[in-house]
Amino acid sequence: MNNQKLTKILFVIGFVLLILAQISFSFTDAINLLEPIDFIHWTILIGAVLVIPGVLRFSNGMFSKIGTPITLAGIATTIGMCAIDFVLWSYNSDQKARADLYYQLIEEPSIWMVFITVGPALFFVGLSIQSFDYLKTNIKGVLLTNIGAVVTGVGGLLLPFEYHFVMIIGYMIFAFGANILLFKRRIFHNTYFKVYDVLFIIGLLLEMIGQILLMPGNEFVYALKPIDFAHWSLLLGAVFMIPKIVNFPNKLITYIGTPLAMIGVVCFIGMCILDFMWWNMPNQEMRVELASHLSKFPSIWIPFITKGTAFFNIGILILSFNYIKKNILAVSLIILATLIIFVGGFIPHRLILVYLITAIGYALIFFKKASPNEYKTQ
Repeated sequence: MNNQKLTKILFVIGFVLLILAQISFSFTDAINLLEPIDFIHWTILIGAVLVIPGVLRFSNGMFSKIGTPITLAGIATTIGMCAIDFVLWSYNSDQKARADLYYQLIEEPSIWMVFITVGPALFFVGLSIQSFDYLKTNIKGVLLTNIGAVVTGVGGLLLPFEYHFVMIIGYMIFAFGANILLFKRRIFHNTYFKVYDVLFIIGLLLEMIGQILLMPGNEFVYALKPIDFAHWSLLLGAVFMIPKIVNFPNKLITYIGTPLAMIGVVCFIGMCILDFMWWNMPNQEMRVELASHLSKFPSIWIPFITKGTAFFNIGILILSFNYIKKNILAVSLIILATLIIFVGGFIPHRLILVYLITAIGYALIFFKKASPNEYKTQ
């Protein structure tokens, strides 16, 4: 399928899922969410991820340089918000424990303000800014996008929950305007591929730095102030790699590697959110209690703690195969790094080495002189 057509389809599906999730909130109490998993917030999470390719191809003008990072920050914090809500959802049968955790989190600005009150709204702010690149060509779409963003904000932040329908209406207007703008684009001219390459390498190095900060052990991490620098480094590293992950060459191998790598990124963000919670706990007993509780919920524990992040390493390994003819040495280094993850358990703090070797491998790929058609099919 044409890459541009697929981007538009995913953009539509993503917004449909986001709207369906908001409608679902009107039919179920926000506390007594659905079983056996938190379907509503999983729908929000998947919808937010699916719109990412469209966000990165939404526009190329002056406003995209400002709006795109803001939109991506909104998507990343929306994923974090969902992870927090998964944990709160897990306490359905224990209202007191839920309330205690809620008030524990609300007191920590680096968690609550970033992932609940401010961060997710950046999605609407950023995409509205991006829309201004169309002021001269599609004023209708620009107006709908911005009006929808304002109505969504009013319905979600200012009005009580019984007026949630206002937020839904705003979401629909916003989605309609944004889709009008994206679908009017016949050709996606993306001029930021080299920037994405640099961000990808920085992201891998941030993962390495995060692992270095984790090396002294939990007591060191829990003592970090004013924020959990170790897991913030891991989270930012994952987010920095998103633009490149969805912009590898338009080949079959990419359609395998990109979904796997994006699953891994989402799980990285979710893992960091859980670790922020543990870092925020006042004592080890409460941390053990939270870990024991969450381990009983496979929909939280498996993707975010035990299995999910491995998809990232497998995904970026597969993506490197796009360049096996161009740079066999670089791809070999990335293969080696992946093998260290799965068979190098005897190597102390092996993930530091893994991300360093992977960063070197991709640097050799990206910063070798590119051919004129290097990005033509991306």
